[in-house]
Amino acid sequence: MTRPNAATLLTVAIAIFSIAPNCAHAAPLTSVEAVLDKYKQALGGVDSIAHVQSVTSTGEIDGTGMAAKASFVSFAKPFKTLFKVTRADGSEVASGFDGSVSWSVDAKGASIDKDTPVEAVRRDADLQYPLHEPTYFNKLEFNGVTKFEGRSCYWLHGITHWGKDNNQFYDVRTGLLQGYRFQADDSSGTVVVVLFENYRSFGGPLVATTITSRSGDHRRTFAYKTVSYAPLADSVFDLPQAVKALL
Repeated sequence: MTRPNAATLLTVAIAIFSIAPNCAHAAPLTSVEAVLDKYKQALGGVDSIAHVQSVTSTGEIDGTGMAAKASFVSFAKPFKTLFKVTRADGSEVASGFDGSVSWSVDAKGASIDKDTPVEAVRRDADLQYPLHEPTYFNKLEFNGVTKFEGRSCYWLHGITHWGKDNNQFYDVRTGLLQGYRFQADDSSGTVVVVLFENYRSFGGPLVATTITSRSGDHRRTFAYKTVSYAPLADSVFDLPQAVKALL
């Protein structure tokens, strides 16, 4: 992403399952470990996070430069994703990750992402990311409490294994992840802000149903309509023939 691509935003979205904790009058947190522990509890606990093994989602995309909303359907398993977008004019775009290859197919043909580190793509496709979060960082530090998009948040600052600056903001009151501010994982290093809002239940852990990314004057909003946890076959994530041909 010069700005975050759809698959990345999707997989980031899948990771944000949560329930609102009862945290009135809780003592302030003072460490990375305490913030992440509260976050995992807000998500429903370790067992709830680990239970999610397949996710199918549908919704709409709106944003800068779009004449009309597009619809999407996404599929995910641990370290595998498939994201399909249908524009208002009927044209389609697909992107995905099969565990080792990050690809996309549009009207111009197939392409393989050789710019974004594979570990970054794998992280974005980690359905249990809250359980593994520190393992993706060379360092992750507690920076106290700050305002993020008008909310008081615990601020964690990290540097990923692939050398990118990454800031995470967790709501002081609820413990939920409120948003990110980070350098894009591709070579551009563009600063991106992502917001997570409007959590609700679809019969499992809560999901942030509105996810908005901003980079410069560019904005994209993903509005989730349905989420299912029904099992998915691994074959869903097989590489398209056009992508195999590039390999």
